[in-house]
Amino acid sequence: MDLWRVKSGARAGVVVAMLWVAFLGLAGEGEDVLLPDAEGSWLVSSQMYGGRIPSAEGTVDIRGLGSLTYDPAEVRTLRPDLFADGHFSVFDVLVHLAERGDIALEYVWSDAAATREIVSLNGLSGWWYDAAYAGGEFERPVVRMDHFPVKDGMRIRLYLEQPNRLAAIEQSFREEVERRAANGGVVIVPEVTLRGPRWTLVAHDVVVEPTGARSDVFSPDVVTVLDVLLALGRDGAISSVKLVWHDRLDDADPVDSFMVHALFAGAYEAPATEGCMFAHQTGSGVIEGFLVPHDHGTSHVYLSADLEALVSPEYVRWTWVCR
Repeated sequence: MDLWRVKSGARAGVVVAMLWVAFLGLAGEGEDVLLPDAEGSWLVSSQMYGGRIPSAEGTVDIRGLGSLTYDPAEVRTLRPDLFADGHFSVFDVLVHLAERGDIALEYVWSDAAATREIVSLNGLSGWWYDAAYAGGEFERPVVRMDHFPVKDGMRIRLYLEQPNRLAAIEQSFREEVERRAANGGVVIVPEVTLRGPRWTLVAHDVVVEPTGARSDVFSPDVVTVLDVLLALGRDGAISSVKLVWHDRLDDADPVDSFMVHALFAGAYEAPATEGCMFAHQTGSGVIEGFLVPHDHGTSHVYLSADLEALVSPEYVRWTWVCR
C-alpha cells in the first residue's frame, strides 16, 4: 500500500537485499528485533525483555523548597489504567511526597485533558516539570506528568512555568482528547513524518492500535509512539525496521528501552550505522513554538518511543539523528 507523500529530498537507490550491519559504539545491546518477523507480523513480544521496576532511592528538586528523596517501594500509581504493577509516573511521586507530609499538594482529575493537574503546590499554582533519565540530559517535556515513567537514577525538578507555555501545553492536551473523541475513541494521527538521510516522507491519518509491546511497564491497551511506527509497517508504508533493546547505553544504566536502529520504506532507507538512530517528537500546532526537539546530538537517553504513552497527538515526527 502506497501511503507516502514525498515531502523533500533525494530518492535513495532501490534496496535489492537488506544486510543488517551491527550498530557500533553503543554498549548494553540486547536482542535485535527485525520486523516484520518470519510470519510477516509487526508485533513485538514483551516476553523477551523487561523494564526494571524502580528500586533505588530517588530525588525530586522543587524550586524554592529544595531536594526531597523517596523510596520507590512506597510509591503507588494513581493510573493503574496506564501502568503495570510496580511502575509509576512523576506525578505519582509528588502525590507520595504529599501523603508523607513533605509538600502541600492540591490536584484534580481533568476529563477535558485526560490527566491529573496540579491546582497548587505549597500554595502556589503554575507548576511544571523537567526530567532526565540516568546518563541523559534534562528534557523540556510536553508529556502529561502522570504519563512520564520513573526509572532508577532519574532526576526530576519542578518549577513555576511561564504562563504562556503552560497554557499551550494544557490546550494541546484538551485538543488531543477532543480529537480522540471525534474519532470514536480510536487514535488516528493526522500526520506522521519520517525524516531520513536526505529524504522526508509523510503519511496522513494513520490509525494506531495498541500492540502491548511494553506491557512490562504499561497496561496492554496503552498506545505508545512505537505503536505509530508499527502501524506504518502494518499498513505497508514501511517495509522493514530494526529495533534494538538496550539495557544500558555506555555508562547510562538503566535504559531498558527499544530504539530504532534502521528503517526501510521501499526505496527509502536509513541503514544501521555507528552512532545513528531515529528519534521522535510528538506535538501539535498550539505547542509548536515551545518544543525542544529530540535531536540529542550528545545523548540518546531520553523518553523513548516505546515509553511515551499517547492520547491523540496532531503529529508524530521521526528524525534520523547521529551523535
